[in-house]
Amino acid sequence: MTTNRSAAAVAGPTLLMGLAFGLLSALGPFAIDLYLPAMPEMARAMAADSGAVQRSLSAFFLGLAIAQIPLGWLGDRFGRRRPLIGGLALFAAASLGCALAHDIDQLIALRFLQGMGACAGTSSVRAMIRDKHSGHHAARLMAFTFLIIGISPVLAPLAGSYLLRATSWQGLFVILATAGLTALIAVALFLPETLPPARRVASRSILQACAYLLRKPAFLAWAFVAGMATTIPFAYVTAAPFLFSQGYGLTPHQYSLLLALNAIVSIIATQFAPALMRRLGVRRLVTIVVLIAAVATGGIALAATMSAQLPLALLQSYSMLIFAVSGLMLTPSAISALDASEQGAGAAAGLLGTLQLGVTAAGSGAVSLFPSFTIIPLISILGGGFLLVLATMALLRPSRE
Repeated sequence: MTTNRSAAAVAGPTLLMGLAFGLLSALGPFAIDLYLPAMPEMARAMAADSGAVQRSLSAFFLGLAIAQIPLGWLGDRFGRRRPLIGGLALFAAASLGCALAHDIDQLIALRFLQGMGACAGTSSVRAMIRDKHSGHHAARLMAFTFLIIGISPVLAPLAGSYLLRATSWQGLFVILATAGLTALIAVALFLPETLPPARRVASRSILQACAYLLRKPAFLAWAFVAGMATTIPFAYVTAAPFLFSQGYGLTPHQYSLLLALNAIVSIIATQFAPALMRRLGVRRLVTIVVLIAAVATGGIALAATMSAQLPLALLQSYSMLIFAVSGLMLTPSAISALDASEQGAGAAAGLLGTLQLGVTAAGSGAVSLFPSFTIIPLISILGGGFLLVLATMALLRPSRE
C-alpha cells in the first residue's frame, strides 16, 4: 500500500493524468459560464425577470457547496470511482433536464442538482491527486488542473456567445449534458481506482470525519488561506462592473478585456507555484506573496484617499498583482490542507471545498454590501483578509516542507 503510493510519487504525475483531472474539474466552471450570454434570451423565453434567471446561478453554487462533504466522505468509504461516476450521471441528467425545463422554478431546481453533480469532478479530483501524490508532485498536478479551470471562465462565455449563433439556450444545456455523459464513459472505461480497499475508511460517519478535520489547526489554517486565494478574484469581479462602468465610464466589453487579462495573469502565476513551493517552502512562499499584496494594498489605499480617482493604469496594475498573488496562494494552500488531513483525503477535499466556498462567499458578499463606484470598500476587505492570512502564517506551526 505505502510502497505503491511512494512509487507513484517518485514517478510523478503524467500529462495524460493532468489532462483527465483538469477536464473533469472544468465541467463545473463551464456549467457556470457557458450559459451566461443566453440569460436575456432565457428570461424572455420563460417570462421571468433577470433576477430570477440569475438565481439559477446561485442555485448551482449552493448545490456545488452542499455536495462537497458527502461526496468526499463517500469516496473515502467506497473508493473514488463510484461517487465520481454517480456525480457525472447526475450532472448529465440534470443538464438535459435544464434543456427541457418549461419554467424558471424547474430550471432553478435542476441547476441545483446540476451543481451537486458537477461537485463530483472537483471534489473527487482533489482526493485522487492526494491518493497518488503529495508535496511537489501533487502541487504540479493540481496546478495543471487549475490551469484548465482558470482558462474555462475565459473561454466558456465566449464559446457560449458563438454557440448561440448556431443553437438556442436549450442547445447549450444539451452540450453540457453530452460533455457530462462523455466524461462518465471515459471515467468508467479508462480511469483507474486510486483508493484501494485496504486504504478506505469505513468506520467513521460524515460528522466524525468532519469533526476530526475541524480539530486540526493546520487544516483549518490552510483551508482559510485557500479561501482567501479564491476570494481575491471573486471579490474583485463582484465590484468591477460597477467600479469600471460608474467610476471610469468603461463599456462591458472594455472591462471584460481587463478582467480577462487578470485571469491570464493568475493562470500563469499558478504554473509557477509548484517550483516556488519547492524552493521556498509553502509557509514562506505564502507569507512573502501576501506581504507584497498587503503592502501594495496599503499603497493603493493611501493613493485613493489622496486623489479623487485612481488612474486606470494604476488600478489595473494593482489588480494584476493581486490576481498573481491569488494564483501563487491557491495551489500551495490546497495541497497543504490535504496533506494536513493525514487520512481521509475525500472528506478533507470535500470539507476544504466547502470552507473555501464559505470564505469566498463571505468576502464577495461583504464587498456587495458597500457602494462599488470607488475602490475603498474592495481594498478595505482585501487588505483585512491579507492581514488575517499573515497572522495565520505567523501562528501556524512550522512543518517539514
